[in-house]
Amino acid sequence: MKTEYNFRSRSFFSIGPHLLGLIFIAVGFFTLVSPLFMPGDSSVNKAILVGSTAIVFGGMVITSYPGTFFDFKNKRFKTYYALVGYRIGQWKNLPPIKLVKVFPYTFKGDTTPNGVNPSATIQFTRYIVALYSDQPKPVVALEYDNKHEALEGGRIISVETNATLDKQL
Repeated sequence: MKTEYNFRSRSFFSIGPHLLGLIFIAVGFFTLVSPLFMPGDSSVNKAILVGSTAIVFGGMVITSYPGTFFDFKNKRFKTYYALVGYRIGQWKNLPPIKLVKVFPYTFKGDTTPNGVNPSATIQFTRYIVALYSDQPKPVVALEYDNKHEALEGGRIISVETNATLDKQL
């Protein structure tokens, strides 16, 4: 039996901060090598300083993500934001969980407009794992992009909390 479960909400190539981090890293590497093929007044020291700074900043952005960490042994959980491996958040007591529901959530959304081409409206499906105690409102809800990961997360949490698993898929 596991005594911990860590849910990370991150996607490297989606539009958002992780993509921005990859762009910073690419620009940093380009800046580092630019003195080799771009002659001019720019000094190598400036290129090293600017390129290294962009790479470090991009690395910090890539390693940052939100998540929820469960400590089943001590019956607590923490909704956190990780920055360079350090999880920032407050522990909360985990009440006795009676039901773990796994269900799809479908919504319409626009693709990211680029200012030139029209954006398309498409249907997105996410999978929710909701933990319920005695209240009708869930104690915590986790949102997954992948159906199989949601089912596995729901199964682990229901086993660890000795709760009923309700798969509504």
